[in-house]
Amino acid sequence: MPFRPSPFFVRLAAVGLLIAVPAAATAGRPVLVTSSANAGAGSFRAAIDRANADPAISLVVFTGRARTVALQSTVVFSGAQALTIEAAGVVLDGAAIGAGPALLTTGGGDLTILGLTVRNAPAEGIDIEVPATATGTLRVNLAGVAILANKGHGVLVNDQLDPSTSDGVPPNPAGSPASIAIALLNTRFEGNGYSVSDRDGLRVNEGGDGDLTFVGRLVSAEGNAADGIELDERGPGNVRLDLWGGRIDRNGIFDPSDLDDGFDIDESGDGSIVGTVAFTTANGNYEEGLDFNENDAGDLRVDLAYVEASGNAEEGIDYEEDDDVAGGGDLVTTMIGVRASRNLPGGDGGVKIREKGAGHLTARLNGVDASENGGAGISVREDALGSLTAEIANARTVGNGSHGIDVDENRFDQTDAVADLTATVTHSESRDNVGAGVRADQQTPGVGVLTLRRVTLTGNGAGATTGNGVAVTTIP
Repeated sequence: MPFRPSPFFVRLAAVGLLIAVPAAATAGRPVLVTSSANAGAGSFRAAIDRANADPAISLVVFTGRARTVALQSTVVFSGAQALTIEAAGVVLDGAAIGAGPALLTTGGGDLTILGLTVRNAPAEGIDIEVPATATGTLRVNLAGVAILANKGHGVLVNDQLDPSTSDGVPPNPAGSPASIAIALLNTRFEGNGYSVSDRDGLRVNEGGDGDLTFVGRLVSAEGNAADGIELDERGPGNVRLDLWGGRIDRNGIFDPSDLDDGFDIDESGDGSIVGTVAFTTANGNYEEGLDFNENDAGDLRVDLAYVEASGNAEEGIDYEEDDDVAGGGDLVTTMIGVRASRNLPGGDGGVKIREKGAGHLTARLNGVDASENGGAGISVREDALGSLTAEIANARTVGNGSHGIDVDENRFDQTDAVADLTATVTHSESRDNVGAGVRADQQTPGVGVLTLRRVTLTGNGAGATTGNGVAVTTIP
């Protein structure tokens, strides 16, 4: 860690992205950009104006004569057709725009941008507003794009009634019936949002009916004022996640009263969060590294493979199902080759997996290193109705400020339903922690079983194991 992919894996990731996302529509009448001027013949603004006037135009191509376009005002694309912009390394600089984003789209068509840098806008770098009447799926594809030092969100895709995106509870699901699909390849979001609170590198707001799909390959979100990436899905619909090769580090410093995360997903209303994050870092963020919250009816099912979330101010990895609004659903995750170390005492641990409402929790962790955290190393907790199953193998939890491994079946509702705890820890070491090496706690009614096989438990302040209502079997 951090993972540095070989050229073979870079090519493989690109192929995976192209398979997952339909190719950009490039049919129709192309318009050439031949000038770096803000406006006038051959300018980017003139090309977009022509596309606004003629729905047959779906392709804008920079010829290479334009290099840096110093915009004097926002460029607005209002056409309803799909549009592809082939920029070949051109820079759109918004430093001279008095107010507003560098590029605004309002027509609801698919947008594909290749090889463009957008920087220094006084608001968003790119603002994609979804019409209230939109249906089907709006696709946004960015490849070889850099979004740098814009004062608002670096990129905003907005399908909610309130563009200020306040995170009120209960959620505000107002939006179009459309789904949103975001695909990113070799794209950077850096240094955005330093104006007012809660402005992210990439913000995607999906409201009303519809899913939010995020596919990323080789994506960087670093040093943004609020979240590096935030996906906010409200109303019926799922979040579908596929990130490979992400670097989501050092985000969230701007507002001391509301520090932010590396990668934040909030899903509310009926619907689940489902997907995978692999070969990704989420280090040094000013709140959580990965913060995935699922509310109301629906499951949280996100797997991690070879992910590092270290040095964050709260949890490295924070999964919560029924976090703010109860609705039921399971939390199921597999984590392989994960490191979550040196996260500060502001959070509950390096890896936190919590099911708060009715539903079962199943966590399978293999090769997790959660050491030197201010709280616990690994915390797996199930509240309310539902059982907890945890399988932890080849783990290292050393020198944490609380328990090394904490497995807690903690029923607040106290009904007659049975909620059991079944946990196994094998071929692991949990030592020199302030709390216990392994804590396992079972509230009644219910049966708690903890099996330890070839586990090193030395030097822990509260002993090798502790807890209530759990039968412990130790196998040397």
